[in-house]
Amino acid sequence: MYNSKVKENNFTNIFILETLDLPVIYDLNSFSDRIGLSKRILYLLSNNSKIYYSQFKIPKSNGIDYRVIDSPKYSMKLVQRWILKEILEKIPVSSVAMAFKPGVGNGAKHNAKIHSEKLFSLVLDIENFFQSIPAGRIYYLFKSLGYNVTISTILTNLCTLEGSLPQGGVCSPYLSNLVCIKLDKRMSGLCSKRDIVYSRYADDLTFSSDNKVVLKKVFYIIKEIISDEGFLVNEKKTRFLSPSSHKAITGITVNNKELKANKSIKRKVRTMIHNSIVSCDHSQNDVIRGYVSYINSIEEGYKDKIIDYINRLKEKNYKHDKELVKQFNLNKLYKEVKDMEYQEIPYGSEDEIDYFTNRYYYLLERGLIEDEDLEIDQSNVLATPF
Repeated sequence: MYNSKVKENNFTNIFILETLDLPVIYDLNSFSDRIGLSKRILYLLSNNSKIYYSQFKIPKSNGIDYRVIDSPKYSMKLVQRWILKEILEKIPVSSVAMAFKPGVGNGAKHNAKIHSEKLFSLVLDIENFFQSIPAGRIYYLFKSLGYNVTISTILTNLCTLEGSLPQGGVCSPYLSNLVCIKLDKRMSGLCSKRDIVYSRYADDLTFSSDNKVVLKKVFYIIKEIISDEGFLVNEKKTRFLSPSSHKAITGITVNNKELKANKSIKRKVRTMIHNSIVSCDHSQNDVIRGYVSYINSIEEGYKDKIIDYINRLKEKNYKHDKELVKQFNLNKLYKEVKDMEYQEIPYGSEDEIDYFTNRYYYLLERGLIEDEDLEIDQSNVLATPF
């Protein structure tokens, strides 16, 4: 919980608030009236914020480390959404900030595209981005908007967790953009004089130029600015990209000015589709559709390719399992996918034995079934030959 130790005049600057079209809030009573929640709930949320979060971990791309996500519970999420819509999103962020902007299309794609014309790129990553933004900076941000000490403190406590922005908080992404306005302005000023293109996608900073020497010369100045703004460069993720190297910006491959989604994501999509069909478990369909939608936004027509891929898959030996055919037709990923037609294999034939045995080992190797739970026979084993 944030507490301002500096004695300040508890003054609400109505002129600034009304100019920015922000809700005028003086105290807990007026805050309660504006948001439609009781003073007691607001007080509890702002004074015991930790208990209103659920924490979980997701593995990072290196397969070793984990990213800690603090997800606000319903009541906290409700309040944060109000703050985001009614206050934060009314404040414009830098034009070079490509992520977390309302009403904007695929920020990652646009971010990669603006660097596609340049030969060389420098890509930097800020270490522990959200956790590097302390509650004090959020407090002074709300103060600068015209809110008094009391309300600035309450709003800060509602948006921060244990002294910094939580990764998973509703307001954290947009607040990080607002905090980085000065950083973006300094970087833009540095680059505009040197014919360098600069953009920032959350914690990823990209600099591109046709002059490799110029790009390397400003590298140390860039690091000094980042440090001066209270951040730390993740040295392990710092990359110089040239025409001869694999040029990937915010997960999008830039090759001869053509944008392509990362191959590993495409492989993951095909694997998920494959596994869902073979295992008869279609619970990840929404996740798969999300991936396909993302890739399709980068590579137009990718969804059609996936539909063709599924239609080809269903012509394999999957059609020899009655339950698999049934589940496939009930849980089709897209309505454009054609129904699978069941084809019976002669009982006791070599084809039948090979089919179910191969499928069993396929599922077993991928951890989709457990050996001790199944016997190898037609009645309870799912397998597929490849």
